[in-house]
Amino acid sequence: MISAGYEALSRPGGGFAMVAIDARESMRGLFRDAGRPSEDDDLREFKRMTARELGGLASAVLCDPLYGAGAISTMRTDHPATGLIVAVDAFEEPRYGPLKEARLDEAAIDAAVAGGGISALKLYLFWRPGERPAARIDDARRFVERCRELGVLSLLEGVVTAKPGDPGFNDALVRAAEDFGAVSPDVYKTQLPTFGRGDDETIERESGRVSDAVGVPWVVLSNGVESARFPSAVAAACRGGASGLLAGRGVWRAALSAPDPAIELATGGRARLSELIEVVDAHARPWSTVIAAK
Repeated sequence: MISAGYEALSRPGGGFAMVAIDARESMRGLFRDAGRPSEDDDLREFKRMTARELGGLASAVLCDPLYGAGAISTMRTDHPATGLIVAVDAFEEPRYGPLKEARLDEAAIDAAVAGGGISALKLYLFWRPGERPAARIDDARRFVERCRELGVLSLLEGVVTAKPGDPGFNDALVRAAEDFGAVSPDVYKTQLPTFGRGDDETIERESGRVSDAVGVPWVVLSNGVESARFPSAVAAACRGGASGLLAGRGVWRAALSAPDPAIELATGGRARLSELIEVVDAHARPWSTVIAAK
């Protein structure tokens, strides 16, 4: 059952090339910054559009139930062979963001699974340097246990609260991986070491430390990384043991500034995702290799 879940989310070679469209108020902020209308229906339509244009190319797509119900429906009807991940986190964030806090929304778990066709559930949690993470670890543990009871994979996103250039960020990334890895999620998601600003050798080395600390297949996110730098930084992370990516704005953000977002997603968006798929296929550590080593 677990193997089937991994296979549903991954490429044939065992790496992950997944697209995230689960952002909420932070996505609304990107709409505003791009000069686009940013009402709830605008978010819903963009998520549906992104699922339609990229869902057949990605190895999996992550949606939220708040504004992404249409995207979830599109994935089920148009791209049933692509892995579907549903977010079960409750966010505390002002209009237009940024995100202030996240916690497990236990009621959302049953609702998500009841809809059928779900390969995994996702929980986003902060890891703050200097803070005792006991409550967050408890949320993470209950999330993982509940996913196992329901027979779906657990994808735990651990985000270190830091800005590019903050000293000690890479060490904090490793400590967060140790803390969250202790609950054994099926897949772990976190930031790129150095936010992709270091050279490839540094990113590869620091990614190796994350790999050793977390002990499960892990993927990188794109937030905070310059778009032009993202593919080569992902390759370096994969050489350090990462199993791929789960990227949002690094794939679809450019569409917000295009005259016709649907056309940009179908052309530029697919081109960006295709480039990342090539990176994953060439460099990602297969999930099966990580599991066999546990």
